[in-house]
Amino acid sequence: MGTRGLPLLAVTFVLTFSSVTYAQTSVTLTDTSQTTTLTASVSEQARVTVPAGITFNVSNVAASTAASAATVSVSSIVLATATKQFKVSLQANAAAFSPPVGGAVTWSASDVSWNAAAWTNATGALGTLSNAAYNTVATCAADAADCSTSALVFTLGAKGTVKRAGSHTLVVTWKFESIGS
Repeated sequence: MGTRGLPLLAVTFVLTFSSVTYAQTSVTLTDTSQTTTLTASVSEQARVTVPAGITFNVSNVAASTAASAATVSVSSIVLATATKQFKVSLQANAAAFSPPVGGAVTWSASDVSWNAAAWTNATGALGTLSNAAYNTVATCAADAADCSTSALVFTLGAKGTVKRAGSHTLVVTWKFESIGS
């Protein structure tokens, strides 16, 4: 109790202020001295088109079979420097094709090869498919905006021990990367 029998009251006030900070300055109108920097952060990139499927129409398992020529294109290439190049590679997702019937003899990934196709703005590379590593299909010229071919031919090697008709399938993965500095 306080003086004269009145209770003591403790009163607490909490003041909270919220503020957002901006760069502020007073200017005389008309003023054009204030600036803001806009930054476009561009990553290395390209637009690529690869075949959805390649078909080997095998009429004689004892002879190699070439597929129809495939088209691969790379456009809108954006790389960090003018000396970097764009590389196209290929790898099998398994060591062998999946046969139409379990346990049947089929082709291995390494039975597939490709030609050193003529490319626009690139150098094609002769190659053999592997499931252990990516192998180069082509390397685009330094500072090229695009590169392409419509003459990439895949060949399936002879395998006289194949005895089952039907679709033998193998999935492959394309790799697109920038190389050099």
